[in-house]
Amino acid sequence: MESRLESYQNKLIEKSLPLSERVVEAFYAHPRHLFVPEYLPHKAYEDRALSIYEKEPYRSTISQPSFVLRILDLMELEPGQKVYELGAGSGWNSALLAYLVGPSGQVISTEIIPEIAERAQKILRDRNVANARVLNRDGFEGTISEGPFDRIIFTAGSAEFPEKLFSSLKENGLMVFVRERGGGEDELLEVIRKKDGHAEVKISIPCQFVPVVRKKESHLDDGILE
Repeated sequence: MESRLESYQNKLIEKSLPLSERVVEAFYAHPRHLFVPEYLPHKAYEDRALSIYEKEPYRSTISQPSFVLRILDLMELEPGQKVYELGAGSGWNSALLAYLVGPSGQVISTEIIPEIAERAQKILRDRNVANARVLNRDGFEGTISEGPFDRIIFTAGSAEFPEKLFSSLKENGLMVFVRERGGGEDELLEVIRKKDGHAEVKISIPCQFVPVVRKKESHLDDGILE
């Protein structure tokens, strides 16, 4: 007989299908409610974004779970890949990415809010996710010395295309970019492939994410949380 928690999880997966078997495995390996302990489990498995931090100029959320899982499938992740994530947030997506690239892969996630970066790193450490680490810095500038990357993912929106980050993406690699359009329109989640050094948009999906906050707006120093 399934528990109440299992019922919440199973209903969310059923709503999110179709999904690859590996993404479903990642979901059960890193239960969402463990990354948002301030919410009761039934809230954690509602199919909506949840706020985890709000203090001007910052806002951080854990994104709608069905959308997170769909994006992971679109990224075509493989064991051994190196992934760059802009916006660690709760750390849940970092953990899912780390599971999908496996022990031989690596996830480097950036988070500009110090308290959220520390929180995400602690949860990842407590869950023994050894192949993901969180850097407290302006993720838009990238970590070129850590590249090149097989995959890059944005979890916040920007009207400016990240040329420096894109330069650190491997040829034929994929970038998930959230493009702000302004004028009250939804952002566009774009799955971009790097081909002959150029950005080719494969898929474009309307979405809503919090905006990217830059270092010049936050007055933070770079730091790495171990």
